[in-house]
Amino acid sequence: MNEIIAIRVDGNSEIGFGHLMRMKALARELGKLGAEVIFLSRNPENIEGYRVLQLDPQARDEEDLPVEGILMNIQAGMLIIDSYEYTQERLDRVGQLPLLSVYVDDLNRHPFNTDFIVNGNLYAQGLPYRGRARFLLGTKYLLMREEFAGVPLRSANPGVEHLLITFGAADMENITPGFLHILRSYEHFEDLYWHVVIGPVFCNLAEIEAVARVCPNVVLHYNPAIKNLMDFCDMSISAAGSTTYELAACGVPAMLVVAADNQLRLAREAEQQGIAFNLGWHHELEAARLYSALDSLINNQMLREKMAVCGQELIDGRGAQRVAAILMDEMRKNR
Repeated sequence: MNEIIAIRVDGNSEIGFGHLMRMKALARELGKLGAEVIFLSRNPENIEGYRVLQLDPQARDEEDLPVEGILMNIQAGMLIIDSYEYTQERLDRVGQLPLLSVYVDDLNRHPFNTDFIVNGNLYAQGLPYRGRARFLLGTKYLLMREEFAGVPLRSANPGVEHLLITFGAADMENITPGFLHILRSYEHFEDLYWHVVIGPVFCNLAEIEAVARVCPNVVLHYNPAIKNLMDFCDMSISAAGSTTYELAACGVPAMLVVAADNQLRLAREAEQQGIAFNLGWHHELEAARLYSALDSLINNQMLREKMAVCGQELIDGRGAQRVAAILMDEMRKNR
């Protein structure tokens, strides 16, 4: 069996970039172990540093045969899929291919008969998984970029001065402008610096920049080195997606906002595990709830310290290394 690994994933302003980011993290670790990684994607423009074979964006319902032809042509020994579009029927078909099959999951929608299922979410071990797959579940297997591996333990500053606001690479629900509007009425708004992340495909720049022009304590960061910004800020307001784990790995107390259905479970679990406050759905959030959460964290250094310690204990950032080692070992055993 060849050490050529195909990764099937998409990432764009419509579906977000979370799937793509974690697959890039895994690809990097697989490459370190000697594999040749080839991406199969409808969005090659968003994948740099790897060979990418473009799939027809119009052939969504007729993709399997072309993909199988590609796998045969490149002599792939493994296929890794990170896409919500794959039904049980499609995954069962993948599981019958003459190569190692891996599905990266968040939702546990049906029995899984691929060779491996990877779900690194906080809640994964509580899901009733079924099927013949080998299941790699929990934060031990969370797929994160290497910069978040083994981050030094962080202590909370006595006071709070800098807050991070981030709603993903696209902010598809246009949450950032509304939050800035609410925050401007917060009692301590002018006492703090609000660091706003502007992703590479934001479509609401005019509204955000208008606020920054009249509020010198609102600092805009265009597609920044996000870890450096996390290390700098004392607290954060974030969508409850993959950024949740990056904040936890850096020891940054978070207030989480649900921006999509697949974030509900993580927001609830993160609050239960003591690494964040769950503010609920973005369109249901009341100003008083946000102000109360801010006050609770700003005025309580011990609580911020506890959240930071808990987050860094749960998330060590080495999941991609562990998964890559397991998959490569299995592939080599099956040559």
